[in-house]
Amino acid sequence: AATVERALDELVKDGELSAADVDALFAAAGDTVSKAEMLVVRDAVAGTTYTVPAAATERALELATVANLLRPEVRELMTRGGYGGNVVPAKVRALLAKARLNGAAAFDVRETDASGEGVWNPYPTTTPPTENMTFQHTVVTPDRLAADLANTTVEYNAITGVESVTSGGQTFEQVTYAKRRGGTGNIVAQYDEAFHPDIFARGSSNQIWASNCGFLSDGTIHCLPAARRSELQDLILTNPHLSRCSDFAQFADDCHTMLYIGHITASAGVITSVEFSGRLSKEIARGRINAIDPIALFQAWGFKTSPSLTIQYGNTSDGRPVRDVDGGVVRAP
Repeated sequence: AATVERALDELVKDGELSAADVDALFAAAGDTVSKAEMLVVRDAVAGTTYTVPAAATERALELATVANLLRPEVRELMTRGGYGGNVVPAKVRALLAKARLNGAAAFDVRETDASGEGVWNPYPTTTPPTENMTFQHTVVTPDRLAADLANTTVEYNAITGVESVTSGGQTFEQVTYAKRRGGTGNIVAQYDEAFHPDIFARGSSNQIWASNCGFLSDGTIHCLPAARRSELQDLILTNPHLSRCSDFAQFADDCHTMLYIGHITASAGVITSVEFSGRLSKEIARGRINAIDPIALFQAWGFKTSPSLTIQYGNTSDGRPVRDVDGGVVRAP
């Protein structure tokens, strides 16, 4: 962060930090803005020993929002305000900008360390936004949860178990279904290792979504379909697949960075739990990154949340994250 600090010292010698000066601070940080560098910019626009026009603060929030994103993402976010045709409310956009300026990371789930191990998760991402993995199918909003809960007439296949099936001389496990009626507004864990003939089937608790969820860097909230299989049927879907990054050239621009991966549950339209995934938990707990505050994001979207809702780390004994309510982030103690 020293380079950005030195640039700041020079830029405010005239007694003002202008919007152009903010541009210069981000330029000094380079192509990738670290948490420490972002916090220098945050503190700069809050400075009191020089004047900071409103335009400078607005510019800092704008540039923080798109910092470290993929180029197609920046273009889509700046022109459409959200990914894949989803609409992001003004309250969510405001929280997103504030959280990013306070160091909330946007990360590429494909990133690896020097040994080739995944930084953010141990799983691959192979699935483009097609069929049950479109951005419209996986997105979770208060309206979608409420509509599902209120829908008493919808009929669907619900997963009930597995059975052995022999086809073409091979025996394998395949899920079984029951015809059911009525929505639930639930998000519930679902897992099996069987073949899924119906990738749009609901889970065993009649839920549309499994509890494997993620926040894309536009502030939208997504969860895997309950079947946890895409039309490719190549892998059991895990959180990183919500990035929609794949090797399909025609979907290259649909690959997205993420703000959160983990587990979320809901019952009758009410968010009841939220947990960061293991490796992301460790990045936060060890102070390497801040993350957007999930509870603040739920509130910005207008979700109903349980009064006892707290944020948990997953697969680590590093305690609990601290909520910085003013900054819209969670961080290490």
